[in-house]
Amino acid sequence: MDMTSTYELAVARGPNRRRDPVPVTVAVGHRSSLVTAGLAATLARTPGCLIRVSNISSCRLAGEWPQSAELIFGDAALLKRLRESADLSEACSLTNAKFVWVTAGDEPSAHEAKLAGRIDEYVPLECADEELFALVQRLVGCDPSTSRTGTRGAVRGGLAPGAFRRVSKYIAEHLTDKITTDALAKIAGLSLGHFNRAFRQTTGRSPHRYVLERRIASARLLLCQTTRALADIALDVGFADQSHFSRTYAAITGETPSQCRRRHR
Repeated sequence: MDMTSTYELAVARGPNRRRDPVPVTVAVGHRSSLVTAGLAATLARTPGCLIRVSNISSCRLAGEWPQSAELIFGDAALLKRLRESADLSEACSLTNAKFVWVTAGDEPSAHEAKLAGRIDEYVPLECADEELFALVQRLVGCDPSTSRTGTRGAVRGGLAPGAFRRVSKYIAEHLTDKITTDALAKIAGLSLGHFNRAFRQTTGRSPHRYVLERRIASARLLLCQTTRALADIALDVGFADQSHFSRTYAAITGETPSQCRRRHR
């Protein structure tokens, strides 16, 4: 049974919080209903946004979509079905929607799809909340910098969304390399001290911890989706050896890589 479920999200935006919110409809779907629910819950906490959620089951994808949607978040299969739908423009009014691929280890394919114009953006499933918030605000043209909250998709004093996106992208593309905080600070265009403070304010963790968690998230996907040896996975996500990988994995997740693999078999 296809477990895809979809949510409509109305995102209220505007520089003046006293004005009536301007709704922006967003459809969210994924083959895992848990992932869909998680995305909806995270988006519900976007600064300056008001979320209105409704569930549309996978069996209603053909011809029973909402009247319109400005943003669509989904996995590759869902986005492909929408793009290939013969009556998309008539039944769904989604021809002007912006498509966002929610990736899970398939970033290269998503990047190719973006270059080819099949999607507008992609975001990793394990991304930080602030990265998702900033993406939504950018795609819908919402600039809360002049609002009373004083935020730009991040808490006051944190990294600007553009800087965070550059840093996050660099980390994703260099997981197997040695990633230094100095290099990340230069990418963000900040001094080392300022970057460390702003990064912790934005993500709630140090740059080093954030990189480790991104590596562990990538390793978890490989553990669950492949039968590759632990030593190979350790090298693929940037650890020097299997021992260091296993210790770090257990410290962050509370279980060993082998236990994780057995649990998902």
